[in-house]
Amino acid sequence: MQRRALLAAAGLLPSLAQTQTQAQAQAGEWPNRPVRIVVPFPPGGPNDIIARLYAQALTPILSQQVVVENRAGGSGVVGTDSALKSAPDGYTVAICDGGSLVIVPHTQSTMPYKVPEEVGLVTVVAKVPEALVAHPSLRVKTLPELLELAKRQPGKLNIGTAGAAGISHLAAVLFKALTGAEVEVVPYRGAAPAITDLVAGQVQLLFADLPPLLPHLQAKAIVPLALAARERSPSLPDLATTGEYGYPKLLAENWYCMVAPPALPAAILEKLSAAMRRASENAQLREALAVQGAEAVWTSRQQFAAQVQEESIVWRDIAKAAGVRAD
Repeated sequence: MQRRALLAAAGLLPSLAQTQTQAQAQAGEWPNRPVRIVVPFPPGGPNDIIARLYAQALTPILSQQVVVENRAGGSGVVGTDSALKSAPDGYTVAICDGGSLVIVPHTQSTMPYKVPEEVGLVTVVAKVPEALVAHPSLRVKTLPELLELAKRQPGKLNIGTAGAAGISHLAAVLFKALTGAEVEVVPYRGAAPAITDLVAGQVQLLFADLPPLLPHLQAKAIVPLALAARERSPSLPDLATTGEYGYPKLLAENWYCMVAPPALPAAILEKLSAAMRRASENAQLREALAVQGAEAVWTSRQQFAAQVQEESIVWRDIAKAAGVRAD
């Protein structure tokens, strides 16, 4: 029996060696064709803006074209899942919002992927604060002015969000819980359509990432009321934080990350991580993100995993307390 087992094991050695050699060869050649970044939200939103800036910075680093493909749906889950289930060869990855990893799993009854077991964590790529903005017709310029208006008109104001059960949605729910404002929460399928309706006056208020709001704020098409962050943004230094208005727990600091199929070979993962680190240090990318109100960052996979674990607990508790569900 032992002799037979040894012979069987010995017979496996060539195939195992061959598989390892093939993986090493594949990693050594990567990338030798265009790399695709899946964005799980519509074009024009913060996720799309950030991904396209990174695609532009990565192209010369990888010496291959890096393209962006938008696949919206399911609060970011559909596109993220498609990338996670793609071939683990390094040619398809995703840049998604953190909510797809730390919020949605707690608000949907079923998930197509498990976090973190079935997610290849590459790096966090950007940090973005959420801002509360209003349509000019409300004639309010600060958070206290809005709260006073809401008291006079309970139930008559509505607040849009960039997606059902996402971070902007939970920020709106948290806003209601902490301030007592009676406003109707209206989720959209992405920041871009929500902003379009805000500018058109279809909704009066909106919680959304700062980057897609900035052009409309600069054009004075919408009015900034507060930043749901610990510190003011260099892009809007005059905009007070929620903490400055007496609501330090009203925080919604979003972040975006790159994920890949969990079976991605370690050698390719290391190359991809190193390329993303170089991209995050690119002066033009950092400046472009800063102009958008975002901060370029890079994390090790260990740091990324720790962040996912910590924030998953925070948003799980908020969603559970508010009874927020995506389905």
